[in-house]
Order: sequence, then structure tokens, then C-alpha cells
Amino acid sequence: MSMINFQRKHRPSLFWRTFLLLCGLIFFSVIGWLQSFRVLSELPYSQGVAQHIVSTANLTKYALLSADPIYRIDLLKILAAREGLVISPRDTTDRVKSLPTDGLNSLIEQLVKNSLGPDTVLASSVNGSTGLWVSVDIDGDAYWMQTSSDILDPPFGTTWLWWALAACMASLFGATLLTRHVIDPLARLSQVAGQLGQGKVPDPLPEDCGTAEIQAVNMSFNHMVQDLRRMEADRELLLAGVSHDLRTPITRLRLEVELADLPDDSRNAMVSDLEQMENIVNQFLSYARHSHEKQELVDLGEAAKAAMDNARLATDASVTVESSIASHVYVVAHPLELSRAIQNLFTNAMRYGRSEDGILKLHIKVETAKNGQEAIISVGDEGPGLPADQRERVMRPFERGESARSGVTGTGLGLAIVDRIVRRSGGSVTLGEMDPTGLLVRITFPTTTPEAEKAKAEKLQKEEERRQKEQEKLEKKLEKKLLKEQKNGD
Repeated sequence: MSMINFQRKHRPSLFWRTFLLLCGLIFFSVIGWLQSFRVLSELPYSQGVAQHIVSTANLTKYALLSADPIYRIDLLKILAAREGLVISPRDTTDRVKSLPTDGLNSLIEQLVKNSLGPDTVLASSVNGSTGLWVSVDIDGDAYWMQTSSDILDPPFGTTWLWWALAACMASLFGATLLTRHVIDPLARLSQVAGQLGQGKVPDPLPEDCGTAEIQAVNMSFNHMVQDLRRMEADRELLLAGVSHDLRTPITRLRLEVELADLPDDSRNAMVSDLEQMENIVNQFLSYARHSHEKQELVDLGEAAKAAMDNARLATDASVTVESSIASHVYVVAHPLELSRAIQNLFTNAMRYGRSEDGILKLHIKVETAKNGQEAIISVGDEGPGLPADQRERVMRPFERGESARSGVTGTGLGLAIVDRIVRRSGGSVTLGEMDPTGLLVRITFPTTTPEAEKAKAEKLQKEEERRQKEQEKLEKKLEKKLLKEQKNGD
């Protein structure tokens, strides 16, 4: 059971699962959009670059052909200085490095050759000089036209990074809102379900929420809570009524047996049976009783000592106690119910935890764990113990271990009462084993401090005062509105 709880605690929450799923969906959607954009823009971009190269080559060729030979040198200097365009003769001995065929270069080269001719050469380097080199034919002579290679890979700047960052932040914000909108009703349902599991009566869930599915779940849950409360009330009334009605005839029978002229053995056997019946009735009453007292700050160590005194363990010759009780270990619980739960552990140990010599060797310990965030009270014995496959079953009402069935009789409510009381106080009960033999019952509560409870009480008081003020303002506002309507009506 502890391994199951460990796995449950370390599983990711539904919020993070949904949030990460949405983030992954947005990420892959953006990647797919960018890929689609790149594919769709590949041909127009290649056509634009190729047209730029073709237009530059043609305009340069026509300008040189139409210019007066005297001014061609000046024209070439102007093109080199202002446009970064250099015209140089082409020779068969030139060392030519072709353009890389990756990316869009192959498509651009093909489009340029379709316009300027299949013999056109595009190079990234000629004789060690880098740039974009295009072979052109001017009046029957071969030349190289050199320009900047930036037109093949134009810089985009950093603007797109800011737009991408803004889009990413907006997407994350939207994913958070959407996830919260979906998860919050489920988180609220989980919270009230946990309260119901602890035996508390949760506040009803809102039935006017946005989505029809959550509204249907909330309505069904509220009806289930009402049905459970009704069933629990009927069960408590039935058990209490039957137990109360049985106590009177049991008491009368016991009195008659003690006054009757019977042999001592018969009288003692009948009195023992009646005492057992009365004990069963008392357990029924304890299980049916639902405390309506307010939870308080309780020192777990002092509660354990008080329960030991009430059980008279120190004066019982058949009981040896080894205790280690820490002081100032505070929990929030019902004081009377907590004392009853601890005494039930002692009673259960007295019945089923005695050693072969008939001595009950109790080990009682109160401590803190997890850096003081948990308070633990453990009660162990050195009896026959309880097999691991029976521990979960004996926590249910009217269930007992196989060894207990063949030995001491009982109702099977002892540990069920303990578990019910502890869950009402936000704790948990686990069964283990002593070394080398015996049963170990551990009760775990969340710890607190007097200062924390005082701060919580002050916060609740302030919240209540704020609500009262808001209610008073609302009532005054409604009163003014009614007066105004009455004056308008007159």
C-alpha cells in the first residue's frame, strides 16, 4: 500500500500533462507552419532572385553596348563603386568554384540558365575571389559579372526573433488559461472527494459552471454526497437504536443472573457472555457515533499519555510498556475521538497481541517525520502478528484476521473505528510488522504549530469579517435601490 501511495504521489498532475501536451502541440504546429511556409515560398523566392540576377546581367550588358567606348571605363568604375558590380574578362584558365547545390541554389541556377542560356555559369568563387559570379557574353566576348552573394541569402535581421518570442509567450499564456479552465473543476472535484473520503461533509460543487459535462458531473457528485449522508444517517440511527435497545435487556439479564441461585461456574460463564455482548453493543455505538465537535489543536504526545492512563496499562500486571513519546507534537483533530482511537489500539493489542506467555508487550512511540511535517503514533506488540494479505481486509468493518476468529471473539470493528476516526482528522492508518514478530499500527497526521493555527484562525476571522462587510454593503445597496424604486413609483 505504501508503494501504491508513493507511485501516486510521484505521478505528474493532470494540469502539467495537459499543459505540456498543449505546448507540444503548439510547438509542432509552429514547426509545421514554418516548413509549409518555406516550401510555399521557395519557388517565388527563387524566381525573384533569378530575375534579379538576369535583370542585372542584361542591363549591364546593354548599358555597356550602348555606351560610347570612351565612357565605358567610367561606366564600369561607377558600377563597381555604387552597385558593387565588377566586370572582368573570362579566361579558360580561371579557377572556378561552383555554387553549392544545397538549398535554393540549384533552382536559382536553373532559372538563370533558362533566361541567359544553358552555357551560363554561376560560381561562388573565381580565382580565389568570393562573391556571386555570373558568366555573360558581351558582343561575342566572355566576361564575368561579380556581385555580392548576399542576394542568395538575404539577412532577415532580429525582428522575427521578437515576433517569435511574443508569439511563444502568447501561446504559453493561452495554454495556461485553457489548461486552468479545464483542470480547475476537476481539481475542485478531487479536493471535495478527498474531504468526503476523510468522513467530512464537503461544500456542494457549483452546478452552474460553464461546460455541460462538468455541470453534469458536479450535479451527480452532489446527489451522491446527499445519498451517502442519508445512508450514513440511517445506518447510525439503526446501529444506535439497536444498540440502545439491547443494553436494557442485557443489563437486566446480568442482574438476574447475579441474583439467581446458580453454580459459580455457570454464573461466571453467563456473566462473561453478557459482558461480551455489552462490549459488542458498545463497539456498535462507537462505530455509529459521529462526533460533531470542532477540531482543535492537540498535543499528540499528551493524548497518548492520557490514553495510557485511561487504559490503566501501568497497573496491569500482564502488560509491559516500552514507550518513547516526543513532546510538543501538535496535530489538528477531535480530542475525544483521538483518545478513543488510541485506546482502541490498546484494546486490540490486549485481545490479539499477547505473547505465548500471556504477557502483552506494548511498544508505544510518538515521533515526527519528513522534517517535522508528519506526526506519527505507533503501537506495536510482540504477538502472533497479522499476515500481509489480511491487513487491508481487517481495516474494513466486521472483518477480523483468521487467528482472531479462531481465538478471541469480537465484532471486527476495532481497527475500522480507528481508521474512521483518523480519516476524519486528515490522517491515515497503516499496518506493519514488528521485529521479529508482532503487529505494528502506525497512525500518521499532518503536523502543525500553535502559531500556525493562530494565524489560520485570524485569517479566517478576517475573511469572515470581510464577508460580513460585503454583505452589509450589498444589503445597504439593495435597500437604497428599493427606496429609489419606491420614490419613482410614488
